[in-house]
Amino acid sequence: MEVPPEPLAEWWSLDMLDIEAPRRLALEKLKCYIEEFQAQPQDGFWHRKSKKPVLSVVVCRGQDGHLEYFRGMNTEVSLPAGSLCAERAAIARAASDFYQASDVVAIATADPSEQIVPLWPCEVCQSWLAKLRPQSPAISVLAVASNRCDRFAVKVNGELQRPPLPSVPASVSGDGCNWQDSVTLADGTLEWPWEAHNLVYIDGSWAFFHAAQQNIIRKARSRGSHLLVGVHTDEVLQSQFAGPVMENHSMRVGRLLQNRHVSSVLTDAPWALTAELISSLGIKRVVAGSVCKVQDIGLECSDDDDPYLAARELDILEVIASSDNTTECLVHRQLLAHAKM
Repeated sequence: MEVPPEPLAEWWSLDMLDIEAPRRLALEKLKCYIEEFQAQPQDGFWHRKSKKPVLSVVVCRGQDGHLEYFRGMNTEVSLPAGSLCAERAAIARAASDFYQASDVVAIATADPSEQIVPLWPCEVCQSWLAKLRPQSPAISVLAVASNRCDRFAVKVNGELQRPPLPSVPASVSGDGCNWQDSVTLADGTLEWPWEAHNLVYIDGSWAFFHAAQQNIIRKARSRGSHLLVGVHTDEVLQSQFAGPVMENHSMRVGRLLQNRHVSSVLTDAPWALTAELISSLGIKRVVAGSVCKVQDIGLECSDDDDPYLAARELDILEVIASSDNTTECLVHRQLLAHAKM
């Protein structure tokens, strides 16, 4: 265990987590573990050096997507070589039940006496977690504020994660849209956008997903820890221009969810970003290409109708140079010309 504890200005709370999130399972099972531990007679032999019990719960995601948890308690038969921290004990139990290193997604730890809050892994356990990183690159390490386990701090790869920004009431915007309900996670993504440390947003039609679009997606992903891609519905696109929608909405969404740089998709993104949407989803940076989505669908850019005005006013908009001048309209014309040959 690591002392002294780091001061925290703010804590996460359980209501910030999805009901099926691995972090939530770790915290719920840690609370049960603490209650059972305190109800049992204690054998002082196991902690005869430090007199300090520590409890941990590791959560793994199996190959079928099912979450499983494993408990661990520190033991100190002999120091230093004969001691085993709670975190490593829990990880060892998971390994003993044939879970792979890549299955580890979260670990929560507590001092049941509540004397050290928050309690982070010691240097040896941090080294273990660092060795696991190539196999599981985003393990959530949780340290609770009390035995209730309803307030906690989060680290990922040693970096303290700030709690998500408070959303507008019930995450509903002024026009009645619940943006969080419109988010779909890509396979392998373990956190919701509003849980991300550094959420980047980019939007567009994404018809044909041509090379210039793929390039801007890759660059946008490098700007943060989680890339949320907004996709405009057929109806939104038809409200902006008179031409036909070149690919249907489900095809465009499905293609993006298969891209390795995409963390999640906002399936009914509005044409113009709003401050409410930015706050509700916790967006830290908005990215657009120098050949923007307006040009992509064949329109002329206008300062009087800027879909990114809210991001500009918040000073979170970054315009990245597009790799070339390819647009969806150009690709569409090329495909039509080829079909007539």
